[in-house]
This record gives sequence, structure tokens and C-alpha cells, in this order.
Amino acid sequence: MAVLLLVLTAGLTISEYSSAATSWPEIDVQEIVLANGFRLLVVEDHRVPRVAASLWYQLGAVQEPSGAHGEIHFLEHVLHQGTTTIGTTNFEAERPILRSIQETEQKLLEAQNRERNHLRAREVFYDPLDWPTTPEIEELRRQLYALEDEDTQYRKFWAEWLYYAQYGATKAHGDPVPATTGYERMEIDVDLPKENIELLFRLEADRMVNAVLRGWEAQRYTVLEQLLNRHSRPETNLYFAVDGVKGWGHLRDFAFFNRVSMLRMYDQYMVPGNTTLVLVGDIDLAHANSLAERYFGRIPASDPVPVRMELEAIPVPQTMTRLNWAESLEPRIIVRYRIPGVGHPDRPVMDTIAALLKGRHGMIGKGLIGEGDAITGFDVTDQLIHTYKLSSPGAIDIVIHARSEDMLPDIERSILSTINRLRTGHVDSDALSRARKALKLEWHRIRSARRSLAYELGTFQVMDSWKTLQPYMEARTNVSVKEIQRVAATYFVPSNLTIATSRRNPITGTDPRLEK
Repeated sequence: MAVLLLVLTAGLTISEYSSAATSWPEIDVQEIVLANGFRLLVVEDHRVPRVAASLWYQLGAVQEPSGAHGEIHFLEHVLHQGTTTIGTTNFEAERPILRSIQETEQKLLEAQNRERNHLRAREVFYDPLDWPTTPEIEELRRQLYALEDEDTQYRKFWAEWLYYAQYGATKAHGDPVPATTGYERMEIDVDLPKENIELLFRLEADRMVNAVLRGWEAQRYTVLEQLLNRHSRPETNLYFAVDGVKGWGHLRDFAFFNRVSMLRMYDQYMVPGNTTLVLVGDIDLAHANSLAERYFGRIPASDPVPVRMELEAIPVPQTMTRLNWAESLEPRIIVRYRIPGVGHPDRPVMDTIAALLKGRHGMIGKGLIGEGDAITGFDVTDQLIHTYKLSSPGAIDIVIHARSEDMLPDIERSILSTINRLRTGHVDSDALSRARKALKLEWHRIRSARRSLAYELGTFQVMDSWKTLQPYMEARTNVSVKEIQRVAATYFVPSNLTIATSRRNPITGTDPRLEK
């Protein structure tokens, strides 16, 4: 019987190391911090006449207030609808329409609040996702739709990205928004010919100051469609539920997003002192600094940005959490342990542990198909690898798909037996050597490509400090068996464990305790 083995590994970053064997030449990262706090990192690489640019804001889901989950991802979309100078054919003619949109939305918020308070006064409780409405609310929404339609006569759709494309930019994905969001960050990522790098400074400094949230309702349904597409895949709800066990649920409160809240986040977080621009490629520091001063240096400094970061993943006294999914899916088991966030000294050890576990010849695979507590008849037919790099805390997930659901208990026993081997320090020296080689190869690939190096430098700066990138990468290839045992014994414990299973024929029936 065949299984599909999937190990989701830990992420990257660490605050400090007392020592680490240096096996690579130093990456020459040049740093300038402008008077207003804007940070510029430059790595010169003149092999190709292009520059990978990665602009980072420390702004993600962790900053979202209660009742506005998904707000940052939505903000990412509406920020790319232009500014007072880009994306409009006549801003002065457009301004009265934008003012009417703002006033109408305020009336809508007042109507929603009245209805919410009315229901609460009557002690009527409802699911916010039911989006309770009234004729007044519906009429105000129709007015907003009409005003947005009126505004389109002055809009130049996707003007910023069209400028980028016209001048030779490439991006990481096919969406016309060259940006991504995560738990702690928003990132804008483009790769430009060196002679056109000034375009990035011009457009992104303008976006930082003059963004106009056009096409609001259209983007609301664009983002909602993204979520619905995800939920159309049978396994998505299962993984959302697993995330929710430890508080990672990301409910999208689309009906209640409003411009006032979005602009508050924009004004507070999208400021020079909360921004890092990473440039890797055919550019020198003097040129980059001149552009940074010209475009970003003129933006006033702001108050310090409040930082909400989670570092620890301390197991709390409790039993393990088990989730038996009650919807028909292909048989699988998910074994999840939460791990420390970026900046924690145990994080690189987790990378080594993940490298030991994953793959056909990793400890999990061997446990299933040929060594130790093997389950006879299993064959690892394929493997997929995903990395939680930007979660604080993060997780190591072991996900195995089986052809027969009656094998799930044996798979679980084999996984937990392998985990126990780590806890007791039973790590094969050859396996550890292979894991170290794989991690060295990964680091070589990262540092050899403009875009990947720019991405990792930005990741580290948002999560901790760019200065810890290289020592972190080297530290994880020098992890000892003793360190592996200590970290495994700390985090791979029942109180930090979630096990989820899915079946073609789900376990059903009423809990006898509910019948009393």
C-alpha cells in the first residue's frame, strides 16, 4: 500500500550566536538607514544587468484587530489601485466622487452599527458571517456601487504594474499585484533592468504617501473569490481547522471592512521607519542611496510602530489535541508540533530536525517502509515539501496520505515512534550528514540567486535582523545530536501536539455525553 509523505519544515531566523564555523564567504550586505528610519540594504552582484528589489513592511495578520481578519491581505489589493498621480486621468475631477464615497461609507457604518446594537439589545445573537442587513443598508451599498462605477471613468486600471511591465520588470507570480502578505509582513517584489530601477523608487514612495483606495467593492469580491476558490478544494477546510486548533484561524470578515480602518493601518504602518528595501544585483550603494534620499528621504518620520511578535511556543499543561475530520476526504494523518518563532535560538535546530525527517530516505520514510518500526507493505511514492518561514511561532507538520484508512493507526504509531527516537537522541550519523548536506545546498541556492537572496534578507530583517541570516544558515549545518535531543524533548511533547485525520468514510455518530 502506498503513502504520500510530506514534511513541512521550520523557518529561518535567529537573534544571536556565540560562534559558528564559517564555511562560506561573507555576503557583502551594505546598509544605510535614512534620517526618517527608512532602511536600505544593497548586495552588489554585477553578473547580470538587473536588480531584484524587495520592499518589506512589518505589517501582517498579527496586526489585524479582532473582527477584521484578512484586512491586511485586502489592503494589499486596494493599495495597488493607484495614487493621486498614478491610475487616474483627472484626479481633480475624481476627487468629489471619492469624497462622496467616503461620506456614503460613513452612513453605511452608522447603519450597520445601529442594526448590530439593536440586535444585541434584544439579546439576539447571530453569526457575523451571515451579514444581517436592512433595506437602509442595502440602499447605501447600492449607492456605493454606483459611485464606484462613476469613478471608473477616471481610472487607469493596474497603471502601476503596467509601468513596471513596460520597463522590463518581472515578478514572482501572475497576479497584477506584485505583492504578498503573511503573518507578519507585506512585501512588494519586482526584478528590473538596472537602468530602470529608479521606477521602483518613484512608484513605491508615491504609494507610501498618496495611495487612493479605488475599486473597493470590486476588490472585496476579488479577494472573497480567492478565499472561495481555496475552500472549493476539499482539504482546505481541514487545514483551516488544524490551524484554528492553536489559534491560527483566519476568518475573513469581508462584510465589515471599511476604508477608515484600512487607512488607519496604512497611516500607522506604511511609514519609512517600518520599511526595508532590499536590492540585490547590478547597482552600487552610492546610486541606491541617492535614489532613496530623493524619493523616500523626503517623507517625514513617524511615531514608532507598535510591534506585535510572538517568539515562544511554550507547551502548556494539557493533553494532546485530536481532530477527526467529519467530511469525506482521502485518508491522511497530520501530526503537528508548534515550534519557536524567528529570533529564538532553537529555531535553526528545528530546520535540521525537519531535514532529518523529510523525504523517502528521511527518518519518517524509513520508519514507514524499511527500518526500525516499519509498516510492511508501504512505499513512499512521492513527496512534497513546503516551508513555514514566516510564522511566529511556526510549526512542523508531518502529513502522510494513505490508500487505506485502516492503516492510519499504524502510520500514527510509526510517526510517534520516530519522534521518540529524536527525543532520546537516536539519530543516525549518516542521516545527520545527509541532512546537513541538504541544508548547505539550500543555502547555496539561496545565495546564488538575486531574488531568493533579496527575499531572505528581507525576511530576516522583518522577523529579526538581516545580520543573522548567514550565521543562522551556518549554525543549522553544525547542529549536534545533543542539541537535537534537547530541542525535541522540549517541543515534541503531548501538550504541544495536534493530530488530525481524514477518511473516505468519516467517523460519525453522536457523542454519548451529549445524550445524557
